[in-house]
Amino acid sequence: MIIKRLLNKLEINKYSYILLFISLLTGLFKEIVIVYIIVIIHEIGHVFVSKIFRWKLKKIVLYPFGGMSIYDDLIDKDLKEEFLVTISGPLFQILFFLLINYLYKNYYLNYNDYIIFKNYHYSILIFNILPLIPLDGSKTLNIFLNKIFNFRISYDLTNIICTIFLLLFVINNFNYSYLLLITFLLYELINIYKNKKYIINKFILEKSLYRSNYKKYKTIFDKKNMYRNKKNIIKNKDIFISENHLFR
Repeated sequence: MIIKRLLNKLEINKYSYILLFISLLTGLFKEIVIVYIIVIIHEIGHVFVSKIFRWKLKKIVLYPFGGMSIYDDLIDKDLKEEFLVTISGPLFQILFFLLINYLYKNYYLNYNDYIIFKNYHYSILIFNILPLIPLDGSKTLNIFLNKIFNFRISYDLTNIICTIFLLLFVINNFNYSYLLLITFLLYELINIYKNKKYIINKFILEKSLYRSNYKKYKTIFDKKNMYRNKKNIIKNKDIFISENHLFR
């Protein structure tokens, strides 16, 4: 039943089909399948832990170079929950590789397949922790920034840092084999910049509509400077307005 639900949420990007077709023609079908096995295990990690916290999974998208779990949920989720969900993908991937290692050492897996699993496992794992949108590294960075700064500043700092790392990545890795990946990363980054106003307004609206159980309070002077995981009190001259009464 759980597997069936996950399959119903699975969406394969059209370019992934093209990649699979090319891999058949070039004799790299096994390598691509192994990559997708690792990616799916990684995404199952995110989904498994998110289900514990009752997050609303919208879909899991498989791209030619990775996957993405997309949720239809509030922005102001508990930062600890979000951190656990974020790191659960890499952790599941590591556990899966330990299983692959066990199968190889007990002669259930041949050397060539083991080396393919090993190389792609480490490549995906290391690449995924880089602060590049929409990778887990950027999400982890944003979580830690939100522990220090308000939502708007954290959003801007995450984008700036990820832009710098993307430029460094392009400079050091620019060739035709990375062109599709770079295009995707650039597309996601541009969308983040374009949607800034919408995301911030959505966050403010959510804070005003939904009562949170957060115990910490934060006094601010502008509704645009609201913090995550805190109850914000907006001060206007001598008047204090709770975030839940902002639009009432």
